[in-house]
Amino acid sequence: RWGRVIEGAGEDVYLGSLVARARVRGFQGISDYNDLSDNNTLIACAKHFIAYGAGQAGRDYHTTDMSEHRLHETYFPPFQAAIDEGVGTFMTAFNDLNGVPCTGNKYLYSDILRDSWKFKGMVVTDYTAITELIPHGYAKDAKQAAQLSLDAGIDMDMISEAFVTHLK
Repeated sequence: RWGRVIEGAGEDVYLGSLVARARVRGFQGISDYNDLSDNNTLIACAKHFIAYGAGQAGRDYHTTDMSEHRLHETYFPPFQAAIDEGVGTFMTAFNDLNGVPCTGNKYLYSDILRDSWKFKGMVVTDYTAITELIPHGYAKDAKQAAQLSLDAGIDMDMISEAFVTHLK
């Protein structure tokens, strides 16, 4: 079971946004020269996108029933602040959002993250999130899960090997 502030700075949008920006600066640095290809740099990862701690009954991986208003007013702003600070990566969440697992959710990764917010970095799954689309009932097998995730805007499969096994 999750508390409401696990892996986040709490429910205060302003504070959460300040903490997101500070974390990105802390990992990636704040200088004008910020070449993440250098071997002595780190890249920050904004995670878990999105509403990961809002699962029903506080249960990890559980369904999240969220209004568009609450999503935009409470959950998106800290992630948007991380982008404004130059975060290099995003990580998917295991939960579903209004019936669609986050890792296969084109609205989140293509429409919001890429198109609306103009995020140019990499999106990585959390652990086996691609193959988790199968027990969610969203994909019939790992091949379909890989395709749905790729179509949603996911760039890297962390552990499940669905991308390397099923995509050319």
